[in-house]
Amino acid sequence: MVGIYANTDKPNAVSIANELRRTLSDRGVANIFLERGFSQCPDLIVVVGGDGTVLEVVQKAAETGVPILAVNAGNVGFLTEFEAEDFDTCVEIICGEDYDCYDRKMLSCSIVEEEFYAFNEVSIHRMNTENDVKCTLSVSLKIDGEFVESFRSDGLIIATPAGSTAYSLSAGGAILAPDLKALIATPLCAHTLTSKPIVFSEDSIAEITVSGSVKGGVFCDGKFKTSLSDKDVLTVKTSDLKAKFIKGKRTFYDTLFKKLTSWGVNR
Repeated sequence: MVGIYANTDKPNAVSIANELRRTLSDRGVANIFLERGFSQCPDLIVVVGGDGTVLEVVQKAAETGVPILAVNAGNVGFLTEFEAEDFDTCVEIICGEDYDCYDRKMLSCSIVEEEFYAFNEVSIHRMNTENDVKCTLSVSLKIDGEFVESFRSDGLIIATPAGSTAYSLSAGGAILAPDLKALIATPLCAHTLTSKPIVFSEDSIAEITVSGSVKGGVFCDGKFKTSLSDKDVLTVKTSDLKAKFIKGKRTFYDTLFKKLTSWGVNR
């Protein structure tokens, strides 16, 4: 059974998804459309959309071990291995069940007894109210129990190699090759001349503490999860959860060049 998950807000994604379903049905391949929050467990998930669409299904896919075939119908699409023009190739991969996969590890973040997961990044942002809209957030970072730095800023990002081409990149972080066993901590608009992105081992544990009256909001792949108050500690580490993606023919550096040179150009 093939599950098809499309960004229904994008007409081209819907068109591709409908054509894919018709083609697979004609080839005798059982398939269903998946909706947000789906409970079905197909053998393969075809995602048609951009990176945000992939992020909507990646945790579910990782938890069930189902591979993702991602087709780009968005603007950038760093997480999508295939483009719309690869439609015939995608059909043959699905019908032939002949494909190679690669794994991408997810992040786990926890505070007290709450635990959340992220694929691209965990980010901490200042939570403004009417009275403190101009206040910055006091952030302290430790890695493996050792103090790294403290600074006032809009927040902090902890990103995976996959996430290093997303929010972290926009905030001035370095791009990490996807096979690096590393994470990157990227400050958000730090009010200092010395705070820079830091690359560290994926086996390390990062601890983020906020202090003062301004609370920090914890976001996983852009979704709000919880808040941090004075002296609260958020622990971020590599999770045992791994997402499987079906590999395309393009290399990471081919994709990087193509995406970066067209970044910000609307289709």
